[in-house]
Amino acid sequence: RKLWFNPALRLYAPEFIVSEFLKYSATLRRKSGLEKKDFEKLLELTLSQLHLVDDNSLRPFIPAAKFLVNDPKDWLYAACALSNDAAIWSNDKKLKDQNQIKVYNTHELSKISGHH
Repeated sequence: RKLWFNPALRLYAPEFIVSEFLKYSATLRRKSGLEKKDFEKLLELTLSQLHLVDDNSLRPFIPAAKFLVNDPKDWLYAACALSNDAAIWSNDKKLKDQNQIKVYNTHELSKISGHH
């Protein structure tokens, strides 16, 4: 939470992340233990921290993303990083198998942001 709501971090995500949150909202709500109304407030607050990037604007970056990362589920995230000259925050070690996009895991990002 400290990282997600850190005003010094600018978090980008492809806009499809909204549909992903909605797709898994029942599971996320169940795991959170929150009532529906509280969960919806939390989801709204969580999404408000993101700078959503139009998926169509990422299309020119998809070929490079495909070249850099193997998992099709990560292509839009890599394209988003490329389009914004940004790093990726992920604990997926496979994303570090390339050297064009900097990838920070949660621990690394905590350390560099002073939240360790």
